[in-house]
Amino acid sequence: MALQKVNSAEITPMVSGRNLQKMFQLGDQWVQALRGVDVDIPEGQFVCIMGPSGSGKSTLLYMLGGLDRPTAGEILIGGQRIDSMDGEDLARFRRDRIGFVFQAFHLVPTMTALENVGLPGVFSAMPRDLRDRRAMRLLNMLGMLDRMDHRPSQLSGGQQQRVAIARALFNNPPIIMADEPTGALDSKTGQIVMQMLRWLATKRGKTVLVVTHDPGVASYADRMLNLKDGHIIEDTLPNPEKRNHVL
Repeated sequence: MALQKVNSAEITPMVSGRNLQKMFQLGDQWVQALRGVDVDIPEGQFVCIMGPSGSGKSTLLYMLGGLDRPTAGEILIGGQRIDSMDGEDLARFRRDRIGFVFQAFHLVPTMTALENVGLPGVFSAMPRDLRDRRAMRLLNMLGMLDRMDHRPSQLSGGQQQRVAIARALFNNPPIIMADEPTGALDSKTGQIVMQMLRWLATKRGKTVLVVTHDPGVASYADRMLNLKDGHIIEDTLPNPEKRNHVL
């Protein structure tokens, strides 16, 4: 079956990777996780990255998000080259431009939901009252304001993930990246989380990248990248009539 290829040549990409390669050393052996990947993602697009275990999908996400560096290749975010930034500049860039959501939530167990959401503001020395007001607005937007004084152990998995999404949105980054965001959730809660991410792309214009192995999760995307053995083997646009979406 012929693939529907994405042609973004005429669109300035928000996220761009060129000839991305990544080598890992495991014991006395070297493993090549990515083998010359090229990718362009326009602003406001919702992209799912799929593939079997070991295909390189999480490695690609972490490199595009500046959490890992390529062995070779170039990465540009909003036209800025990030693979050659030093550690301090890269950390500042990630803080301002990219929000991350992970399967394991990574909430601080001793902090309330409000404090967890406002944590990025602590790192940027934002005044406490401004930090709390912004965190409250985000929790309210995600239906979690009545849980703002609860600690993670007092929240369900879906509630914790909503707090994690609010934290990722705290600095109003143009890009949201999520690694298996529904992996620890039941199917109904996972649908709610994906509807939120779909809403962020559709209504807020965020560029959203999600790593998943679940075709149901991928059905929320505008575009799917399928990786195998460190290569993109499919780059397709789903049928919009079958795509899950937020009205």
